[in-house]
Amino acid sequence: MEEEVFSLSEVLNAVSRTIQRSLAGPYWICAEIAEISYRGHCYLTLAETDASGRIIAKCRATIWKNVFDTLSIKFFQQTGLQLASGMRVQVLASPSFHSEFGFSLNIVGIEPRYTLGEIALRRQETINRLAQEGIIENNKRLRLSLVPQKIAVISSVSAAGYQDFVNQLTNNPLGYKFYTALYPALMQGEKSPQSVIEALLQIKEDAANFDVVVIIRGGGSEMDLKAFDDYAVAREVALFPLPVLAGIGHTKDTSVVDIVAHLELKTPTAVADFLIHTVDAAWKNVEDCSQRLFAYAADTLSNEKQRLTQVTEFLSAKAKSATDIEKQKIDSNALRLQISAKRMADDVIRDLSSKQYNISRAVKFTISQKLSEFDLLEQKIKSISPEEAFKRGYSLTLKDGKPISISTLKNGDRIETVCSGGRITSIVDEIYH
Repeated sequence: MEEEVFSLSEVLNAVSRTIQRSLAGPYWICAEIAEISYRGHCYLTLAETDASGRIIAKCRATIWKNVFDTLSIKFFQQTGLQLASGMRVQVLASPSFHSEFGFSLNIVGIEPRYTLGEIALRRQETINRLAQEGIIENNKRLRLSLVPQKIAVISSVSAAGYQDFVNQLTNNPLGYKFYTALYPALMQGEKSPQSVIEALLQIKEDAANFDVVVIIRGGGSEMDLKAFDDYAVAREVALFPLPVLAGIGHTKDTSVVDIVAHLELKTPTAVADFLIHTVDAAWKNVEDCSQRLFAYAADTLSNEKQRLTQVTEFLSAKAKSATDIEKQKIDSNALRLQISAKRMADDVIRDLSSKQYNISRAVKFTISQKLSEFDLLEQKIKSISPEEAFKRGYSLTLKDGKPISISTLKNGDRIETVCSGGRITSIVDEIYH
């Protein structure tokens, strides 16, 4: 009996009919988007991997334009995300087989809640991994500068959040000066994680020039947070040698970078306000310490003057008491002196005169010695006062009534110098470093 021979198209068409008859669908299918492109219709490559990351299944899939227009809008409204490669999805699809193009899935639905759950799961896995490595609190343990005025900024130069941040610092009502340096980075998209890491590495090389690092963006959808849930980005932030302030601008969700950063603030403006208030608190503390120092010096001088008065009065009283005692002795012996011979009387008189002279000398010497000690103490106290410092040639230069640093001055600034005898107002003509 002669065996029946089939053409390739007959076999493949039979496969197609079998799939349509036995697996008509649709079915809910979980997979990862390996590739995606848009050419009117949406073309995808779906894949499944095992625990080691090896691909164990892969096929083509299509979302026709009339379906994609509706599905993509619904998906974005519920997740804030656009379909992208690397995303885990749950799709409603029917299998199909074409004799020329092979097997594919025709997608007619997407479950947004599955993707959100996968994002949350991956975020938690990243958090757990950082915690297991023992680095999740590293950046929080760093000491923030008391006066953080030198700031490295990671943002997009065109981001509204970056402009808000700079304007808030520049126009702060307290008049504090800040130095900012922008390290541009992509704040969204597939290339964003690597771009942010490269900016951090550049800042690390310049770390000696800065007090703090700020990562800011101007709000946006949850999709924009993907870069800030990335393990490599979060690890770089956690291990960064400078405190990192996160102002990613998403009030609904907290990213992994928010968690590992030194401090999380919801908006770029909030980051700027925090820096302004931190600097203001430091200056107020300096002013408070200065006032307490002057008050302490004044109290010390007053107390020492009071002690000097008390010692003087005490010595005078002791001298009078000694004289009174000797006088009583003289009175008690007066009768015997009258009876004694003239020689005895002369001896007694000479003895009394000698004692009185010695007592007077001792009292004068003691008073003179104590007065010298208190004069020296008073001179030491006066030497630490601002007035004495001015007399020795020192001066204090102010701008807008506040002490200045050479780095905060520019040509044309009006400054005031307080010195011995008065105040001098100057205009900065040239600055030398």
